[in-house]
Amino acid sequence: MKGWRLLLWLGCFLATLGLVLPLWAQEVAPPPSRPTPLVIGGIPVLELQGGDYPSELRVGNVSFVIDQFLRPQQNNEIPVPEVRVLQDSNRQFTLALGEAGNFEATQRYLFTVTYADAAAASGIPVAAATLSQVQQVANRWAVDLERALREYRQDLLMGQWGNQPMNWAVSVGIALAVGVSLLLLWRGIDKASQRGQAWLAQRWAGVGQHWLELGTLTTQSLLRLGLLVGAVHISMTTIPLLRPVQRQLYFRIGQTLSSVGRLLTQPLPNSSLSISSLLVFVLLALVVYIVAHRLSLTIKQRFLRQFLDLGTQETVSILFKYVFTLIGILIILPFSGIDLSSLTVFAGAIGLGIGLGLQNLANNFLSYLGVLLERPIQIGDFVEVDNLLGIVDRISWRSTTIRTLDQVFVIVPNSRFMESKVVNWSYRERQCRIHVPVGVDYRSDPNVVRQALLKVAADHPQVLETPAPQVWLRSFEDSCLHFELLVWIDNPTDQFRLKSELNYAIMAEFKRRNIEIPFPQRDLHIRTGLAPLAQWLQSHQPHNSLENPADPKELS
Repeated sequence: MKGWRLLLWLGCFLATLGLVLPLWAQEVAPPPSRPTPLVIGGIPVLELQGGDYPSELRVGNVSFVIDQFLRPQQNNEIPVPEVRVLQDSNRQFTLALGEAGNFEATQRYLFTVTYADAAAASGIPVAAATLSQVQQVANRWAVDLERALREYRQDLLMGQWGNQPMNWAVSVGIALAVGVSLLLLWRGIDKASQRGQAWLAQRWAGVGQHWLELGTLTTQSLLRLGLLVGAVHISMTTIPLLRPVQRQLYFRIGQTLSSVGRLLTQPLPNSSLSISSLLVFVLLALVVYIVAHRLSLTIKQRFLRQFLDLGTQETVSILFKYVFTLIGILIILPFSGIDLSSLTVFAGAIGLGIGLGLQNLANNFLSYLGVLLERPIQIGDFVEVDNLLGIVDRISWRSTTIRTLDQVFVIVPNSRFMESKVVNWSYRERQCRIHVPVGVDYRSDPNVVRQALLKVAADHPQVLETPAPQVWLRSFEDSCLHFELLVWIDNPTDQFRLKSELNYAIMAEFKRRNIEIPFPQRDLHIRTGLAPLAQWLQSHQPHNSLENPADPKELS
């Protein structure tokens, strides 16, 4: 039974295979041959499709006919090519090559334009191609092919011209002239760039030096690039031996630019945005930011300085800059081809980045907005944060620059001003009171000390008369009376220097009034229980000592 079943299954399998193989052979036809480009002078002109004849064979036959036609004759003359579209008895359109002015006598058959050729050139299916479309493609190919053949003929003539020794010398002379001109113009660009940068530094003194250097370097690089391109173009145009290279080089450059253009303009995956639209948006956004920066700077210099202090000027100008930038970006979005709905992916990516790795930057930026709106610190304020004293020099979106009294610039994250205690000596009012402690001997008259300290304060030019200086008797220390001089000043950054000057003046005034500043004093009382110590001292004295041993009673 098992043998019969095996034979039955084998017969069914063979019968099924016999039915499926013919159908598969009919449905799966061999793929058509790939199109082959027709290259003339190193430049592809058109593509021929395969059909009854392979595309490689068709292109080979056309190239052979063209080479035979453009071969120099006995007088080294090359005939001027002319390409015409002919229609044969089968209503097929063919391309023929002949000599201009004597076409009928010299015409040669090139190839027949098929429906497959017309469909591929028009970007439509073969079944949708019509005879009129075949004729249109044939006429267009005839024009392209004739132009390419004439340019190739010109290259051949230039090659013949360049083979002569005299013409070689002319080519070398042209190359030397172009090289010398390039060198002179290169040096001229360097000198002009230096003079232009110096003139801009005087004309735009408010612009940062790094921006001037960047603009000068960019302009200089563009001029040099244009000079090189111009020199190469002039050399290839005037030197006959370089004409074929020029055509092929320009064609390759055009192909590269076309490929880059297609890459930039095609939409990104799962989005309607393209790289070109993003680049346009970035460039326009940069222009908007620069214009907004210059506009806010102009507003601050011409209007805000007349009414507001330095810190308020910076805050208002920064707010103006960001408002102008936001409005400008909203305006340029439609011009760059970006739809706001297409930015949801980027917004989600930015949100994810903030949640994962940009927490610190986001915290500093939000603290920056809080500093701008709440204004606990401003440009020019004298602040103390984390035991760091200095003047606020710059507030940016991530950090604040503080210039210490030693002229050292310290970068402090903005979050420190919102999370830690900050002492702002310039907040609201710049007046502040400083304390100068001093200790005097107990034998000194407190009223005389008070008068001396008040006189020192009154004689100093930077001590304010209102509020008036004060002298406090703070405490009774072990060895002195602790006084404290309190004076008001209007510039907190001078407090350390002012304290030093007041201390010098106090010491001089105390010497004049015979007021003593005592040294720390300690009294040592030695009581009973020291007799063993006296005996030990007596026993360990040197034998040659001339002094009497200490009396234990005197030590007690």
